[in-house]
Amino acid sequence: MDAIEIFFAGYGVMLALAFAKILAGGARLIGRRKTIRLGWATPLLMLLLLFDLASAMTSAWRNLGVADIGVRLVLACLLSAGAYYVAASLVVPDDLADGADLDAWFYDNKRFMAGGLLAANLLGFEVVQSLIKGPGEMLAGRWTGFSGVMNLVFYALVLVLMVVRNRVTELVMLATLNAIYVLVLLVF
Repeated sequence: MDAIEIFFAGYGVMLALAFAKILAGGARLIGRRKTIRLGWATPLLMLLLLFDLASAMTSAWRNLGVADIGVRLVLACLLSAGAYYVAASLVVPDDLADGADLDAWFYDNKRFMAGGLLAANLLGFEVVQSLIKGPGEMLAGRWTGFSGVMNLVFYALVLVLMVVRNRVTELVMLATLNAIYVLVLLVF
């Protein structure tokens, strides 16, 4: 194995751990569905994180194979995967007591979860691609045309989700972010 294969294996495992954390939380929710109040916010955030992790994995697959592995690139990737893991760890509480309200949990922790998603994307997409391709090529590839519009909308919605305090607006933000991924999956 060469350096990129070793690094990609480790990075992939870290992203897969975040993915598994979300799935394990989902399994616990299914098991406790009759004794907790699930709501909409947590399942929508779980779906968004799963979509975003899949996007990070495919982006890494496309871009890391041509990269020169250095400390800055490794650090950016590891911090990105760590941010995903923190966000994934907070989606479902460790203690699901009878009568737990997951919407209340979401609203108490959404800044950390959305902040983790934002940090993971900024590090994993913008910083990593800038380190691999250079800032100019990264900007031209990610921030022009349809891709640029979708990136701007994504980051704006995540930022709004972090600061807004209206439950309906938060659900609309989560649903819209998921719809963006569905649109991208259908189009590309």
